[in-house]
Amino acid sequence: MLNYAVCEISGKQYKVIPGKSFEVSLQKEGDLIEAAVLLLSEDGKLKIGTPYLKEKITLKRIEDLKGAKIRVSKFHAKANYRKTIGYRSKLTKLVLNQKVVKK
Repeated sequence: MLNYAVCEISGKQYKVIPGKSFEVSLQKEGDLIEAAVLLLSEDGKLKIGTPYLKEKITLKRIEDLKGAKIRVSKFHAKANYRKTIGYRSKLTKLVLNQKVVKK
């Protein structure tokens, strides 16, 4: 039984627990996403990759959403220059779809 895994998605590492969703900044299409596994904990035993394991995990896309708004302000003193912009990152909510897939 899979306890947890540490996988790499878009250059970032995430701890994946079965049944628990998490958010990533991912811009791929499709419902299923395959991720490379760095560390795997099954039945209390750890497998550590160098840097990756041969196993891969499949993640299911739940929804696409936007993150919190970040406001950035620029100004120059004594020059009457003020500029404010906002940014909301696009996030994807994922959950572990199935157990480890051997490659």
